[in-house]
Amino acid sequence: MSLVVVIGPLKMADKSTSQIWSDEQILEMDTSTSTNILELKREPIREYIGRKRRYGKNAEYIKKTRAILREFETFLFKDFGSHLCDIDDTHVAAFNEHLRTGGQYYTITGAQSKKPKQIDLIDRTRHEYLRELVGFYNWLVEDEGVLTQNPAKKALNDLPESEFDLSPPGRPRIEMPEMRAFVQWLSTPIHRAIILFLLKTGARIGEMVNLDLCCLNLSHPIYQSLLERRGISLDSAIRSSPDTVFLQGGYQSNTEIRGEARTVGNKRQRPSGTLVPIDDELKTALLEYLLTRRCAYSHPQQARPVFLNRQGSGDNDRLTRQSVYGILTKNGASEGVLKQYGWWSRGLPTEEKVTPHYFRHYFTHNHRHNQGVHDQYMPEGVIAYIRGDAPEGDSVREQTYRHDDWNVWERYIKRPYLEGIYEFNLYD
Repeated sequence: MSLVVVIGPLKMADKSTSQIWSDEQILEMDTSTSTNILELKREPIREYIGRKRRYGKNAEYIKKTRAILREFETFLFKDFGSHLCDIDDTHVAAFNEHLRTGGQYYTITGAQSKKPKQIDLIDRTRHEYLRELVGFYNWLVEDEGVLTQNPAKKALNDLPESEFDLSPPGRPRIEMPEMRAFVQWLSTPIHRAIILFLLKTGARIGEMVNLDLCCLNLSHPIYQSLLERRGISLDSAIRSSPDTVFLQGGYQSNTEIRGEARTVGNKRQRPSGTLVPIDDELKTALLEYLLTRRCAYSHPQQARPVFLNRQGSGDNDRLTRQSVYGILTKNGASEGVLKQYGWWSRGLPTEEKVTPHYFRHYFTHNHRHNQGVHDQYMPEGVIAYIRGDAPEGDSVREQTYRHDDWNVWERYIKRPYLEGIYEFNLYD
């Protein structure tokens, strides 16, 4: 079902719908007359978002959360004349119906145009919106004591199980000959390096763009000379592990790593990070790219990035999440390689297009025994380790992953990885 998103908030909501309420009306919602409580009730979303920002939530998450809460706030005022702190579960149930069948949004998720934008709000997204409301009201109940019960939690619990289809979206099945043809079709070093890195490590985009030269150990005299000329010493995690990349454990955006504040976080759940072996094909692609790219000088010495934007140097020329998506999918005069190849087009559903994140799924599913498009396979524990999954849980996969022998990295990670990783015959 398609919904219309109005790009740009309504004039009445430019500052906040809560500003239409008088202090007397706000105070009637509770017996407290605390100045802090009054301010919180006057603008609960602002206070909540400020708390999230103080706890280091990234900008993308904050923007999305604020948009969801502002939409709910405006919906309450327009449809019920109600305040965020003066509702019950029926209001949340009505909001769910608004998201499922309504003709338009009152507010927005991003504002680059004033024209309405058609979107498909799938069940998983609608469920995510309601979960954000549960978190917001849980904060008002448990942390601030403004309310005595969580109306969003009750509404969500009371909805029938059939309300949401939470199964993950399907993804295109690309057989190995087709993926091999795509990789061999790539014509520039940066495209080959990015695509092969994502395919062979299963890394997220944020993990790739945060990668520094000191966390990449390539056993080749040219690379060693490159490090020496720049005065870069390898991280202790990989100093004795040739042909290995170290993907650091998780951290939030704006965290300072090796003297540089990172604009995007690293979601890798394994706290100590991950040592990922590099096969000959990826090694060649990385060397080829590093030899042809320009130099990066606008970073602390130990934070020189592996992947750079193609534009001229500036205060920060590290490849960004946005620039990766631009390189791979951009519309317009400079089309991304996925769009050029016919695998991506704006508006196509997830199950019909290849996105930059698709390659992480391709690595995960196509190295499982008798499940993927690849003849070889890796043990489940190796896949979990390479992906950086959290070493906890009760599944067979996680029990294997926690096995003490995983400490013997050469035997239990590197060997099965190199035996199982797919090859694309790019440099034959």
